[in-house]
Amino acid sequence: MAYDQIDDAFHYVSDAPPGERKALVHRVTGRVFLASFKSGYDERPAEAATDPDYLSIPHRQQLDPGRALVLEFVRSHCPAELARVEALFARPGGFRNVKDLLRRQQLLESWQVFEAQRIDALLRQWCVAQGLPL
Repeated sequence: MAYDQIDDAFHYVSDAPPGERKALVHRVTGRVFLASFKSGYDERPAEAATDPDYLSIPHRQQLDPGRALVLEFVRSHCPAELARVEALFARPGGFRNVKDLLRRQQLLESWQVFEAQRIDALLRQWCVAQGLPL
């Protein structure tokens, strides 16, 4: 089974609001099926609704540790800003404000690499937990 196909499907699902797109992977064949409800596109087989070998690929929000991931990054890359970041999360627009702070600290690119690596690791863990050989 090619992890790249699962990763592509994960990004396909996650690049839209939750529920707008779906992707399934067949546990045995590794084949991926996509659907976009907004555009009326659906290649999922009919038996997918009842066959447990079809797994729904998660949306990023289902895997993303959110605030905890940001705090982990801040602790390791700019610990002096930890109290400020925690205060930013206490107000509306916390993630946006933290990204602005990281941009000012010239850490936004490092954050993006860190985040992508962690999300990839979480998706790989999901695959292993689902019994998908990579």
